[in-house]
Amino acid sequence: MRTRFFLLVVALLISLKSYSFDDMHFYVPDFPPYTQLDFDGSPSGIGTDAVKQVLDVMDVRYTITVSSNHGRALQEVRKQQSDGFFMASQNSDRDTYAEFSEPLMSNRWVWIIRQENGRNFTPYDSTFKKQSTVASLLNTNTHRWLKVNGYPSIHAATSVTELKDKLDSGAVTAILIAEMTFLDTVSETDDYEIILEQEKAFGMYISKHFLSNNPGFMSKLNRAIRVYREQ
Repeated sequence: MRTRFFLLVVALLISLKSYSFDDMHFYVPDFPPYTQLDFDGSPSGIGTDAVKQVLDVMDVRYTITVSSNHGRALQEVRKQQSDGFFMASQNSDRDTYAEFSEPLMSNRWVWIIRQENGRNFTPYDSTFKKQSTVASLLNTNTHRWLKVNGYPSIHAATSVTELKDKLDSGAVTAILIAEMTFLDTVSETDDYEIILEQEKAFGMYISKHFLSNNPGFMSKLNRAIRVYREQ
């Protein structure tokens, strides 16, 4: 009788485990308006709000630390100090340590140039690449894209204000950045031309280490994301 009771308890625990997941900790970049700290130091932003809705539906317990940039967020996942990060677009470096979710939203990558330089802006031309200095935010996917696509002179900034100042002074010819991140800091855009480079899926990265200990999590996360997008 005791043996049957013990087996029943074990089966129950296994069943419950299959429907519940470990508590999660996310280390996310300071990347307004998607992820940032509000006035009382709490995680906020349109990306944070979206992720909270998804995780709450899944009944997942989680904490969020907002600091630094996407490079540090990936490093924390690699060191197994974080279970994931958001908001992010996909690249092969991130894919090494984490799995990319279905998108919660889209992210427009845009070139920002001075209006007076608009007629001569040819970002894919080999001469432009050789003679111009371009800029992006440090360790973002736009920064990586510039390096991968053969721009030899890149200024990696730590803030949008720094990027704007470099562009206004002529130190850089163009900025490649998430459009909403630029507009969150720069409200007066009459002096600039904004040119779409590409639109990217924007989602979550979940640590492969976490997923190995929580089978079924990714499929449930993606189902919850689909429900969120359909709202």
